[in-house]
Amino acid sequence: MSTEYSADETVDARDLAVLADLARVLDTLDPMPVGIVDRTLFALTLDRLHTEVMDLVRLEAPLAAVRGGQTVHARTITFTSEQVTAMITLSVSPSGAVRVDGWVAPATRFDIELHRPDCVLHAQSDDDGAFVLPDVPAGPAGLVLRRADGTGPAVSTPVIEL
Repeated sequence: MSTEYSADETVDARDLAVLADLARVLDTLDPMPVGIVDRTLFALTLDRLHTEVMDLVRLEAPLAAVRGGQTVHARTITFTSEQVTAMITLSVSPSGAVRVDGWVAPATRFDIELHRPDCVLHAQSDDDGAFVLPDVPAGPAGLVLRRADGTGPAVSTPVIEL
């Protein structure tokens, strides 16, 4: 038995009911991950910045350290490109948000932008390449790094979860 359809056939109410049932089955068996649409749109927005995207080269297992007499849990992520290497350490800030401590090499001043779906946070590294974003809400984020002197291309990290 051969089933052929011509381009002039229309979808009727029965077809729409079958498609609706199929959608319900797929939503039950393989639901779309929560927030996937927002994360995808956010990643596409970062892509429009026309920056060189750095490679995520190392994601270190969470560590526990003592800071100010309290145990702090942190994880370290390293990104690299031909022009720049950046390492960030993520820990919990006193407010319960995320503290981002970063270091950029070569050691010079960089303008740092932390892009979030709802805002952009700014920092500047010091002459040694160190910077801090002390109180960042958890969620998806991407960094954009630009040399403060305007030389070289802007670079960005892939989107990560803070």
